Amino acid sequence: MSGSCDGSMIDVSSDSFWEVGNYKRTVKRVDDGNRLCNDLMSCLHERARIEKSYAQQLTEWAKRWRQLIDKGPQYGSLERAWSALCTEAEKVSELHMEVKASLMGEDYEKAKNWQKDAFHKQMIGGFKETKEADDGFRKAQKPWAKKLREVDTTKKAYHSACKEEKLASSRENSSKLENSNPDALKKLQDKVEKCQQEVQKTKERYEKSLEDLDKVTPQYMENMEQVFEQWQQFEDGRLHFFRELLLEVKQHLDLSTNHKFQTIYQTLEDTVSASDTEEDLKWFRSNHGPGMPMNWPQFENVDWSKPRYHMRRSIVDWSLDLNRTLSRRETKKKPTDGVTLTGISQTGSDQPVQPAKTSSSLTVPTKTAPAGSNPFEDEDDDEDGDEEMEMEEEEEEEVMNAVEERSTANHNSVNKAEVKTAGSVEKTPDWSDEDTGGANPFATNGDANPFDGDEPASPVVSVAVRALYDYEGQEQDELSFKAGDELTKIGNEDDQGWCKGRLKDGLLGLYPANYVEDIQ
Repeated sequence: MSGSCDGSMIDVSSDSFWEVGNYKRTVKRVDDGNRLCNDLMSCLHERARIEKSYAQQLTEWAKRWRQLIDKGPQYGSLERAWSALCTEAEKVSELHMEVKASLMGEDYEKAKNWQKDAFHKQMIGGFKETKEADDGFRKAQKPWAKKLREVDTTKKAYHSACKEEKLASSRENSSKLENSNPDALKKLQDKVEKCQQEVQKTKERYEKSLEDLDKVTPQYMENMEQVFEQWQQFEDGRLHFFRELLLEVKQHLDLSTNHKFQTIYQTLEDTVSASDTEEDLKWFRSNHGPGMPMNWPQFENVDWSKPRYHMRRSIVDWSLDLNRTLSRRETKKKPTDGVTLTGISQTGSDQPVQPAKTSSSLTVPTKTAPAGSNPFEDEDDDEDGDEEMEMEEEEEEEVMNAVEERSTANHNSVNKAEVKTAGSVEKTPDWSDEDTGGANPFATNGDANPFDGDEPASPVVSVAVRALYDYEGQEQDELSFKAGDELTKIGNEDDQGWCKGRLKDGLLGLYPANYVEDIQ
């Protein structure tokens, strides 16, 4: 009896599904399925961001290097081959943007919609599917769990009775060895007998509860199996969905199977293979080397039979063809002086060429001449006249040579060359800078106005004219005006194309005749 009691007290702990409450792991799997859907969507979303970032980096890289290649020294077919790398990056960038769109537009949305259909939230929290699983397992386990509690109760009672019976037997044996009072020994023997009877009763109840539990166990197992299979099917649906979705993701990520991807690299290979170094060298020779065309200098004849003033105008017309104009001032110079090109500035092609003006129309007398005498004539007029003719002819030749050199060197620019002589005004002992003091020779209160009658008077003219273009006077004897300004023409046009005029404020001076028109 004692041995049977010892064997029945062995408690074997178990983590089996069939234990009461261990079905919670299956119920938790429902909640885990919902969380795994969220994790999968987060995974796809992060990969989509990576694809987008990579596509943007490829695009920026291609844009930057395409600009560097275009501005760099590389040329010809090899330049096209190099640029093909940028094209490849742009095309691959487009494909990765398509991958990003597929991940977010198809795969992510598919997972989101499946999760929405498979898991239904409750107002009190949790999911409807979780509650259904818990209720199903608890209902299937309830009858068996009740019988199991009875078994545990009878088991504890039986083990307790065995323990009391063993303790009573030990006391009885001790009393016999000590030769105790017979009455006390009798009581101990009665106690042992009573404990043995209790052990027998609890054992019977324990065995009976085990039999009852065994009877309901098959039904319990069947019910639990049914509920478990129900949620196995639910989990099977999730696993199949995840598998199909991951296969679709693989198709979207695998660019090696995309015909566009294959075409990109086939095009890149063809472009690089098509580069021809010999053709590039020929192109460079033709465009930047000895193969370039050249406008070699040729002999050009000049017709010197024309009158001098026509020749002077032909020089101006020639400079017009070159989109340049010459300075109007041609002053008397010493035989040793040369011609200097200065003050080169751009002029608009829509303005007429400024006519050249000789120094004779500008010179201001400094000596008091007898009445009726010409203040511009020296004592040796004939000798100076011949010398002036020679100097002007030399000047014209040097001007033409200078214009030829300028036109050859700068045939693409639009400039205005101002031709000045090195000694523009020859000072005399009686004429110094202090005499004029830098005053305006046309000031109304001055004494140095060249139009006060010291030179031969022009025919009396008074015609209202309007400026067609802006003009900024280059010398003190020239007027400055804006297009649209009105002034009065007080002298006819001279051989060099200059007129005398008066502004509204009374200021007198010269202006190019082709810059104005008569007011009708």
